Amino acid sequence: MAVEGFRPARQIRDEDAWSSRPGWAGQAHVRVWRTASDRVAVVISGRGAENDLETVLPLLRGEYPDDTVGFFFHRPMDWAAPAYYAELTSGADGTVTLTHIAGDTLAARLGPALYETEDPDDHSTGWGGA
Repeated sequence: MAVEGFRPARQIRDEDAWSSRPGWAGQAHVRVWRTASDRVAVVISGRGAENDLETVLPLLRGEYPDDTVGFFFHRPMDWAAPAYYAELTSGADGTVTLTHIAGDTLAARLGPALYETEDPDDHSTGWGGA
């Protein structure tokens, strides 16, 4: 669903992958799209962030203090688990809930840059998508 004036959403950030823990197998990749004048969508990709979402979300939310921030997670496919996309919501106690969504549902909101800027070693389109 495109927002009037933002067709498609405009990608405003694409960080290099980083690791939250030294020696940890897996990296994280942060990308951000402007979806409306007062709204951004943050997509965190990679196994390196899935255990630190409670820490990472407040930090990223703080970087966009004047915006409503929507969070999404992408778990790339590997030998042990299939890929999936999820919408993230934070509870009052800081816990993060993942709600699986189809990758193509998110791609319809954010545009082709979602898949074009995905991690090069991930050839999946996500859980339930494609």
